[in-house]
Amino acid sequence: MKIFSLVFVIVLSALSIWAQESDIIFHVKYISAETVYLDGGAAKGLHVGDKLLVRSKKKVVAELEVIYVAEHSASCRIIKKQGTISTGDMAVVYVRAEPRQPEEPQQIQPEPAPPKQPQPHPEKKKPVKRRTGRQSLFRISGSISAQWYQWDDRSESNLDFSQPTVRFNLRMRNLWNKDYHLRIRTRSRYNQRTREYTPDVPKEEWRNRVYEFSFSYENSAAPVNYKMGRIISNYMSGVGYIDGLQVQYNPSSTMRFGVFFGTQPDWRTSSFQTSIQKFGGFWNYTRGEYRSGRISSTIAAAAEYHSSVVSREFVYFQNSFTYGGRLNLYQSAEIDINRSWRKERSGEQFSLTNLFLSARYRFRNWFNIGLSFDNRKNYWTYETRSIEDIIFDDALRRGLRGNLSLRLPGKVFVFSTVGMRTRETDSRATYSYAGGIRKADFIVKRLSFSVNYAGFTSQFTDGYTASVRLGKSFLTGQRIELGVGNYAYRGGTENTTRNNQWARLNTYFPLFYRLFLYGQYEYNWGDDIQGQRITAELGYRF
Repeated sequence: MKIFSLVFVIVLSALSIWAQESDIIFHVKYISAETVYLDGGAAKGLHVGDKLLVRSKKKVVAELEVIYVAEHSASCRIIKKQGTISTGDMAVVYVRAEPRQPEEPQQIQPEPAPPKQPQPHPEKKKPVKRRTGRQSLFRISGSISAQWYQWDDRSESNLDFSQPTVRFNLRMRNLWNKDYHLRIRTRSRYNQRTREYTPDVPKEEWRNRVYEFSFSYENSAAPVNYKMGRIISNYMSGVGYIDGLQVQYNPSSTMRFGVFFGTQPDWRTSSFQTSIQKFGGFWNYTRGEYRSGRISSTIAAAAEYHSSVVSREFVYFQNSFTYGGRLNLYQSAEIDINRSWRKERSGEQFSLTNLFLSARYRFRNWFNIGLSFDNRKNYWTYETRSIEDIIFDDALRRGLRGNLSLRLPGKVFVFSTVGMRTRETDSRATYSYAGGIRKADFIVKRLSFSVNYAGFTSQFTDGYTASVRLGKSFLTGQRIELGVGNYAYRGGTENTTRNNQWARLNTYFPLFYRLFLYGQYEYNWGDDIQGQRITAELGYRF
């Protein structure tokens, strides 16, 4: 297996030496009242109508459909939801829509986020005009919503929990008819529990978050671009959020340089702090078009310091290659530079902490296959410095995964994935598998029926989950879905089996004046969970 993994790494690294981002794997950047925003778009081969599966902690929690694509971002509607979608969750394309012709205009909808990197061939922008003919000073989009979540625990523990939430998402583009943009994403949450669990988990608490509050100038034809405020680097996902400034220099339409610096927000409270500083720089080269062939490469370096003490220093490489809308290769890697106390704890000066490779090929519009490999190693930072070695698991983990999807006649879609993950401290590998079938226009128009199954087996535990769903969409925008499922696992010191079941009803109703109402009712029963969950959300999109 080690020989096979090494050969696989070498082959894919050679093929993707000039590349940057994968067209098949995305991450959830933001979740609004009814839309999920992704961190990639047309530049990574995404099209309107493509469908994705969202995975959280190795479990499929939702199915999405792309409704708008920008160059480096996309917005999706939720087709199915069987768990909680969180920022950072992985979204994987499993079915491709028919590619649009270049001359076909794309439907205009609010963009989810500013482009993450300049477009190689920018088009001249035209001022936005109102119906009265008067020129608009900006374009505005976003949403605001109020949500109520209630967990009614029917077990002996009686751990009831309620959580009112307010979300606000605002984007103002082309301020003063120029390439200035303002972006605000916030969330305010109040947690109420039946009692205090621990000193860190009180009975009542506010959890407020400011994910982004940025002002930017983004014009790929201009020599200098910048972004300031609470931002995230366009070219280094491993850096995370910073409160600071990013400046970018564009010497040509294919090449760009940049630097960023600032402080790190507190990851627990999202509050501003100055104890951790971040610095970094990047170089990016992008050339070509997705349909004919696109090459993109990024080399970057970043450093984090707690006052004068090093927290992390690393170099980042990312490459991607797409050809003809069929072949897609991707590679990313992080190499940590260990010095001072980090070298003493890790025992090495340089360490490969993250490597991810993927390849995907579309034989026909109805048949796609993919293969991916990753290995990850925990790295020491200032926050983990005091943890004992025996608790800090720094073992290398390797994973290999293959997947295929079929679009069959009669509006039938089939997908399957198989994966294997090994860890140096385990005596045997962990295997996982998943598959499903979905039929659109089942019996009647706009009625869908789907069956999904997933399972795993590891050194100490094995389990599975299965579900059946029936959903109905209406021409006026309403949707109702009913699902039932079961999940079970076996393991522990006594090798016991635990079974749990759930039934769920989802509803979505567009109201007047861009208002919408979403609701979900779920009932759980079984060995581990007994109770009901209720979620209601009222929002407004503008």
